[in-house]
Amino acid sequence: MGKYSQSISKRFEHTKINAGYCLICGEYRKLSVDHVPPKGAITITKVEQRHISELTGADASRIKGVPSPNGSKFKTICHECNNRHIGWCDGEVANVCKFLTTQIKDYFFYANNVSTLIFSKVDAVKFARAMVGHILSATSVEECKIVQGNSEYLDPLKSFVLGNDKALQNSHDIYYWFYPFNKHLSAKCVSFYNNGHIAPVSLLSFFPIAFMVTKKNEGIYPSHSNKLSLTDKALVLDLSSRGFEYAEFPFHGLKGNQMMAYTEFQTIVSYPIGQ
Repeated sequence: MGKYSQSISKRFEHTKINAGYCLICGEYRKLSVDHVPPKGAITITKVEQRHISELTGADASRIKGVPSPNGSKFKTICHECNNRHIGWCDGEVANVCKFLTTQIKDYFFYANNVSTLIFSKVDAVKFARAMVGHILSATSVEECKIVQGNSEYLDPLKSFVLGNDKALQNSHDIYYWFYPFNKHLSAKCVSFYNNGHIAPVSLLSFFPIAFMVTKKNEGIYPSHSNKLSLTDKALVLDLSSRGFEYAEFPFHGLKGNQMMAYTEFQTIVSYPIGQ
């Protein structure tokens, strides 16, 4: 049988730009490359990016991802937002991930663990500011070509990243849980329907943590997740296998009457490939 041709991911259409409207501050500027996940939090390898919608269906195996030799990158925010507002907080994400990873290795190496819980000290504001900033960044350059309008959902997130520690106080909740996979998921906004209730969620997941933002008191979230308060001094992950089924929430596989709606280019998966 002859070889079938591979199609390149539509993600390729959403990556080329030099200047545009920064998706955090809104100013028209030269745009900067943002690594998502942040470089210090993971081992940087050669990866491919695809839209999450391209992972399913009859043509999924025929679609080739957009390659990057040094991690998953987005060019949608300006240099100042990337470095001054997000970059200086990335060290907190890196420290937390490294500390949790050490404990995870110990947990699965030693079979006599009594508790499935592990802990890491955290500066919750710095950790959340970096993670929210990367969520806003991880999308298409098409969004940078026009002035962004006001958004009840996104505007408080932008304000928080720009330094307003109280911006999310009345608008958003944050949840997190153990994410045991080596592929990275990002979703700027997904509308998720479950048992008669619909809620917007925003997500950034990479080993060992999934981080999700949703509207205040309206969220749909995995039952094994923890709620993050910006006054918290520690993160707690439950390593129990009972959470694995929903670790990729909201892309875990729909059940019952669950439904999702999202813009394709706002939901990205990246995964390591051979060197």
